[in-house]
Amino acid sequence: MPKRRVFRANGLKHHFIWVVVFVLVSVIWLSVLWNKFFHSHSAMVPSDGGIYTESIIGTINNLNPLAEDSTSFDQDLQELIFEGLVRYNPITAKIEEGLAEFRIGEDGRSYEVIIKDSAKFSDGKRVTVKDVLFTFEEVIQNPHFRNKSLNQAFEYVTLDVIDERTVKFVLPEQNVFFLSLLTIPIIPHYYFKNALIDEITDSSHPFNRKPVGAGPYRLNNVIPEGGGRYRIFLDRNPDYYGAKPHIPQVVFYLYPDVEKLKADQTESTIVSKLPPTHKEDLMERLETEYEEKIYLLPRYMGIFYNLDRDYTRLPSFRKALQYGINKDLLLSKEKGWRRIDAPFFFEGIETNYQVKDFIEARRLLRDNGFPYNRDQEIRTYGKGGDPIQLRMITSTAPSVYSRFAQQIVNTWEEELDIEIDLQILEAGEFQAALEAREYDIVLFGSDFSQNFDSLSAWHSSQSGKLNLSNLTREDVDFLIDEIRFSGAQSDFFILSQKLDELTPATIFATPEYSVLVSKDLKGFTQSFGKIRKYADRFAGVSNWYFFEEKAWDLDGKGKIGTFLRWMFGGEKDN
Repeated sequence: MPKRRVFRANGLKHHFIWVVVFVLVSVIWLSVLWNKFFHSHSAMVPSDGGIYTESIIGTINNLNPLAEDSTSFDQDLQELIFEGLVRYNPITAKIEEGLAEFRIGEDGRSYEVIIKDSAKFSDGKRVTVKDVLFTFEEVIQNPHFRNKSLNQAFEYVTLDVIDERTVKFVLPEQNVFFLSLLTIPIIPHYYFKNALIDEITDSSHPFNRKPVGAGPYRLNNVIPEGGGRYRIFLDRNPDYYGAKPHIPQVVFYLYPDVEKLKADQTESTIVSKLPPTHKEDLMERLETEYEEKIYLLPRYMGIFYNLDRDYTRLPSFRKALQYGINKDLLLSKEKGWRRIDAPFFFEGIETNYQVKDFIEARRLLRDNGFPYNRDQEIRTYGKGGDPIQLRMITSTAPSVYSRFAQQIVNTWEEELDIEIDLQILEAGEFQAALEAREYDIVLFGSDFSQNFDSLSAWHSSQSGKLNLSNLTREDVDFLIDEIRFSGAQSDFFILSQKLDELTPATIFATPEYSVLVSKDLKGFTQSFGKIRKYADRFAGVSNWYFFEEKAWDLDGKGKIGTFLRWMFGGEKDN
């Protein structure tokens, strides 16, 4: 009997071992199959982690996005910290929902914005109608608001509160470009109780030193390091309404000039705002780890002819001056500039390739009452008349203005025999002369980074303001109004042709910009797109990443059933 019990116990033990072995083998077999199944039904996706760093040349001054004295670097931080009711997508070059959904009225004059429930500032408080009214009515529409371009853009716009989440903007007339103005960041009203308009945008206000916005990141700290150098730290905003960025922290290394940047030798994800004259030096140092990204912005430089002056009011005279500009030679002496021939180059419209033709320029002048006086060696107004003298102005800053102006003047004097009184004025004096239209010709740059409506520069309503040529023509105004009504490219094309014919200005160049991007940063070039200002590069910051991981390409409910079909041959491997 005892022997039988031992035999039975040993048999049970032996049987149990085989069961365990079978289970273990099955688990391992299923694990191997599941792992193989996962690899055939997964893809590499971005994962969280890392620190985005950027070495950049610039200054920090005022972080309020409505302030007129914000620097270019301030705008970079504002893009990360703040958000507008809508947002510009550089990839599609279209306006999309932001903090709010939007509806455009059938009349094209009303825009309803419905604030999303998920829209919050980085302090956790919800974005409300009060914040929208504060931003647009109390600040931007205030007659003492210093940012005149924004103030004028909303001058005749009314705001109506529909309910606790909805505001309607009503325009005096239809304008397809208005929606772009709603990209303006929303400011939390409760940080400015009883503040005057000048205090709201003053750089010394506590909010404007450490602001709170509804963007993907929040400001953590600004550390001065002497000599104009700073370290700026931002953290991911946990209350951001949109897709959370993969990169939890952003650090900027800010330098006042390229020499201090080069001397620091700090390795960073991106090196930006590089002067063309120094770009090659850094490229040699970084060429194995970085790639260069070239981009353009909606900015251009041009010669604007004052149509209210004696000579430049004449189309033939203006056309002669245009023929007398050698654009290719002009730009060959300056790095970082690209030739353009029309103000609407950013919309992809250039209707005429302008040519240099000194012979045709002299013929136009001679045949239209401006002969060359051989005795005086000067061109005159009529035979034996007074010598032609034009007043041309430009600004001392940036210095490239004066260099371009001097080259153009030298060519006109040598080839067209026209005397030019070139005056290079300090900022204050230049602005006064510009506003008073005390010039025949002005060399100046136009920037439509914030205002998508570049047509204002040619509309009669902007004569004496943005319209530097004082062009006042009903046919031009009609075309502009048609474009604002429909946004039709065909009307844009016709307007460009009309401006070619009238020659109120000679647009000749746009600056080229570049940035050096570490090859470790993924998703940057795909999200860069058609940016309107350099800060727009952060529009795609949620798509940037350093690391990847494997993730299912199946939805959660179908995995087991798909696995069983796959395991028994019902589905082929991908």
